[in-house]
Amino acid sequence: MNKLMLVVLSIGLLAGCGSKKDKKGKDALTFEDFRQLFNTASLPYKLTPDSLKTKVADSSVITTELLQQFLTDTLAKADFPENAAIRYYPVAYIQGAAVNYFVVKAVGKSATTAYICFLDKKGKYLNRLAAAKIDGQNEQHYFSIDGKQVVKVTNEIQIAPGRTATREDFYGVSDNGQTTLIMTNSSGEAAAGQIFNPIDTLPAKHKLSGDYFAGESGLVSIRDGEDPKSFQFFITFSKEKTGCKGELSGHGRFTSANKGEYKDKETDCGIAFQFASGRVSIREIGGCGAYRGIRCFFEGSYAKKK
Repeated sequence: MNKLMLVVLSIGLLAGCGSKKDKKGKDALTFEDFRQLFNTASLPYKLTPDSLKTKVADSSVITTELLQQFLTDTLAKADFPENAAIRYYPVAYIQGAAVNYFVVKAVGKSATTAYICFLDKKGKYLNRLAAAKIDGQNEQHYFSIDGKQVVKVTNEIQIAPGRTATREDFYGVSDNGQTTLIMTNSSGEAAAGQIFNPIDTLPAKHKLSGDYFAGESGLVSIRDGEDPKSFQFFITFSKEKTGCKGELSGHGRFTSANKGEYKDKETDCGIAFQFASGRVSIREIGGCGAYRGIRCFFEGSYAKKK
């Protein structure tokens, strides 16, 4: 009798060791379990507007607990005003060289957005990029990742019947999940007052982060960096009289409480930023001709949008 009881207890103990429980006593998913929720895809990869519109079964929804455990529960917080109504769905898992890509679709009341989440090879969440969107308006955003792992985000806006303005932003992704805008192609003219800002959805918690404007065609956008001493920026302008245009983006460093500086790694281009009283002034501290026309410069004062 004692031997029989010992065998039963041993079997129960082994069964208990074979599964993990969460704090509520439920079976906890491992990272491999989470990865298998996504369809495995290979490069090159493209998410089209039609595929983004395709309805997904509610049974595949990613819970807030899973987001918090493997990604981040604030994934779409900055893009949806109605956070409580957002539903997340797994779309695709893509294995990359430096990082792996998890494509997640967020569905709200007024829009559907797709995010590329960057995770390291150990499964640690690093960063995300809002790369596709449909919202019922006259615009749509979609993306592709080529064989060299360059992310192309395409923005299309219908500015009139039969007329569409298209912009393609190409991003490089580093092994820490940070994205860098490396090139932009555009065709067609945007609607009056419409400026495409590729870093618009990035965090802007720093006191100097925000959007600074000069007229309807000049923008200096500042977003948070990897640490309090760094920042990301996007500058675009168009001179009506000369037709000269310029566009530049990158990562800068704060050199003091109200000054910043950017130095291009590939050219001698540099930009000095001076912040004061809700404004930012910029000036070139190196030749930036590769990013602008020959009859204009990255210079001037821009007012912060409240």
